[in-house]
Amino acid sequence: MQQPTQGPGERKKFTVAIEGCCHGELDNIYATLAHLEKVEGRKVDLLICCGDFQAVRNMDDLETMSCPVKYRDIMTFYKYYSGEKLAAVPTLFIGGNHEATNYLWELHYGGWAAPNIYFLGYAGAVRFGGHRIAGLSGTYVAQHYHMGHHEKLPYDERAVKSAYHVRQLHVHRLMQLQQPTSIFLSHDWPNLITRYGNSRWLFSKKPYFQKEAERGDLGSPPNQQLLEVLQPDYWFSAHLHVKFPAVVPHRQQQQGQQQQQQQQSPDNGQKATRFLALDKCLPGRDFLQVVELDVQGPLELCYDAEWLAVLRSTHQLMSTSRTAPPLPDTRTGPKPEDMAFVEQLLQQRGSSSIPNNFAPTAPAYDPAAGRSRGNMPRADLRNPQTEALLAMLQLPYNLDHAANSSGAGRAWVNRPAAAATGGGTAYRAPLNLLSQQQGNPEEIDINSDDSDGQPAAAAGAAAAAAADTFEIPLDDDEDDDAAAGVEGAGGALADGAPDSDNEAAAAAAAAAAEAGSSEAPQQQGQLAAAAAGTGQQPSDLDDPMFGRVNTSEFPYYNS
Repeated sequence: MQQPTQGPGERKKFTVAIEGCCHGELDNIYATLAHLEKVEGRKVDLLICCGDFQAVRNMDDLETMSCPVKYRDIMTFYKYYSGEKLAAVPTLFIGGNHEATNYLWELHYGGWAAPNIYFLGYAGAVRFGGHRIAGLSGTYVAQHYHMGHHEKLPYDERAVKSAYHVRQLHVHRLMQLQQPTSIFLSHDWPNLITRYGNSRWLFSKKPYFQKEAERGDLGSPPNQQLLEVLQPDYWFSAHLHVKFPAVVPHRQQQQGQQQQQQQQSPDNGQKATRFLALDKCLPGRDFLQVVELDVQGPLELCYDAEWLAVLRSTHQLMSTSRTAPPLPDTRTGPKPEDMAFVEQLLQQRGSSSIPNNFAPTAPAYDPAAGRSRGNMPRADLRNPQTEALLAMLQLPYNLDHAANSSGAGRAWVNRPAAAATGGGTAYRAPLNLLSQQQGNPEEIDINSDDSDGQPAAAAGAAAAAAADTFEIPLDDDEDDDAAAGVEGAGGALADGAPDSDNEAAAAAAAAAAEAGSSEAPQQQGQLAAAAAGTGQQPSDLDDPMFGRVNTSEFPYYNS
């Protein structure tokens, strides 16, 4: 995309704030941004949240979220959905493993979850400031990867979990993107990413990650694929509740592939992706990061033309049954006729701006009604935004489950609460994913009590949490200060170190990196081969990384 000519007084940079796991803490996150502007004079133009957003409108939505009943909380999103509050900053988010799945299904291809708060979709790409921001919602579990989206309301205990697991179709769609990607978002980490950062520090803080990392299965293989192929400038993740930076070097793009605007390593100019995982929103935790990008387009959320063309080219591959059609192993980009259709469409519209067409489809939570348990919704709803997008692309609606549709989409009005792209370059097959361990080793199973099978670890974690004056419990047994089972892996998590030592740990890690004592990653997999192809060890590409935002000094309003 050609950068617009800068006139006198026009901005040349814009600021993006990235937040880790949201867990419904919107009031506190926006208060943090306001404090950042007041103290440092940094006004944020866009907020990005990396999953576990918890866009819960009412108590019924809570029934569709994978979380033990005793830990369910309405949190604060409903205030923004109802119009009681307006998001102070345009907000973009992806889904994680704790979401109101029924609501996100309505916005499967992306849409406004509330005024000024946009869901990127199960997979998606948009533009802001002229930069592509792409992302993948959910977490990876091998046995569901090749399935269709068969989960329909009312969800049973299995469906409420498998509904948020990544499907191959969404990865295939993202693989078709040919134009440069500035920022990519995922909830869980790419596989092997720990080999490109200070893993010694990570394992000292989270020792239960080490065995999975050494086996090569800490992270998502599909995310690893996307990282290798798309080579974004930045990749942000969350999920594991710890800040972890890394620099991933890349091999040269294949000839004939469109040249990317290179995010250069400061050492040798090699193309590299700066990866950063962030914590959850708690006092003193590293849950926020700020970056600046060049202004190359309007500072508003806009459609990504190539992504819309990909949706048209792959629409027939969507499945709402257990089986899904086989997908080609080619990376061709969208069909030329679909790209031409979208370009003409956007030209006729006169703008690529995403319309502000939010419309509520369910009642918002009423605090006066109390916090009694809701009822599992019985049927899928059609969201008018999704219908409008598909109509614009001249595509049929394809999200209904058999005999379980609520009919035509419309805004809620005082209702009671209750094709393969042929040819092209082949991308690497999905690592025979079904032969991988049947589960996501870093996904924390919150369907088991903290202390199940680990009473000593739980007691130690509780003592550590009590010693941390900054810690405010979220009352979920996914908390990284408690012991819990790992979904599908049978492992145990126990972190006895309080997080009030974040400053000291970060300083020690920085000193170790400066002294050249960071652990050299093992050269395995295609990511490591990228460094080997240049004669560089990944550790030779050490980078100043991201500046620290000291959230321990920010106000935190326990709402």
